[in-house]
Amino acid sequence: MIILWVNRLMWRHPGPIINMTVHNAWSLAAQGHETHLCLSAGPLSETESDLRNFYGLEPTPHLQVHRVRSSRVPGVGGGFGVYWAAARLASRLVQRDQVAIFTRDSSFLPWLRILQLDPRIHAFYELHDFNSSLEWRSERLRTNHYREFTLERLLLPGMAGLVCITREQERIYRQVYPLSRIVSSPLGTKPMPVEDTERKRLARTLFYVGHMHGRKGVEFLSKAALKLAHRGVRIEFWGGYEKDVSRMESFARQHGVHESVKAVPFQPPVELHRALADRASLGVVMLKDDYYNRYLTCPVKALDCLSHGLPTLATDLPSVREVLGDAGTYLADDDVDGFVAEAVRLLDSPGAYADAVARVRLRALDITWQERARVLAEFARASWADERLQKPAEPA
Repeated sequence: MIILWVNRLMWRHPGPIINMTVHNAWSLAAQGHETHLCLSAGPLSETESDLRNFYGLEPTPHLQVHRVRSSRVPGVGGGFGVYWAAARLASRLVQRDQVAIFTRDSSFLPWLRILQLDPRIHAFYELHDFNSSLEWRSERLRTNHYREFTLERLLLPGMAGLVCITREQERIYRQVYPLSRIVSSPLGTKPMPVEDTERKRLARTLFYVGHMHGRKGVEFLSKAALKLAHRGVRIEFWGGYEKDVSRMESFARQHGVHESVKAVPFQPPVELHRALADRASLGVVMLKDDYYNRYLTCPVKALDCLSHGLPTLATDLPSVREVLGDAGTYLADDDVDGFVAEAVRLLDSPGAYADAVARVRLRALDITWQERARVLAEFARASWADERLQKPAEPA
């Protein structure tokens, strides 16, 4: 079986999406599966060097990265160019073996439906939302919501399998597509050595990683930062864009805590992990309690915390508990005083901090990228023997 992973975004795109895509493909290749990653080329660079110095991954002969450059022909490029290249690649690969195609791009679903006319090709859609229903959305519905709804309802029943990132998401999708093959597996950790636990505690620095908007708990942390600064505790915000950084810096100056608050826009994963290893004491996953965060997200920031052995303060949501397990310290999404008290308690107690680090390091070993790759490879391989694929499932 040959694996082809497809994403229309560009190589070295800021934010977590392409980083997660690269780690998915690399992990499958690291287990010995011939794996191809097809995506937009991005700026000119040396791919193997990027794997090492941007993504923090050692090149492996089993992974081939296909960076598709935009065409000068009007209308041919971007997503279309990537999908066209991926379809042509699949038609070549299938001459040698069965091909399992993975994607999270809904706009690639029509292409997959056509590619699966060849029984040697099976397509797997990785879900990062719940677009098969509009009822749960509290915001005003937009054109893209109706588009995603239509694509999923029409085309998901024909996929060889659906890949969910939380158990609750799997439960929800099974209600809609009871005859489909569905598996859930969280995104992965990359456990790193924790050389000096006491040094990390004494750094007295909380790290927030990810987009800087309300749903992710940034407003909550801004309030906490004011109280933590008086207790000698710093917060670093890593993620978002320049406008988000400017807003955070303005807030810190306005409230006189600019020496205790640092904001950094999206950086290469290698730079983020270097900062986490160097001076992070605690992780933060204080997501707002809403439907999406409760059931549909696998918080990458939690995985980063686990990877670096960071005791983590988090909202008590099913999706967060699924990642952190017993290693998390859980609070309500509006309990600023409780958050500050727990942070200070851990940072002021060498024993409590060391115990928390030990729990985190054990949990990190349970949900690695390698484990996810094993689950996905077995799920894909088994699809060719599953009789349900002889009769496409219909939505409930």
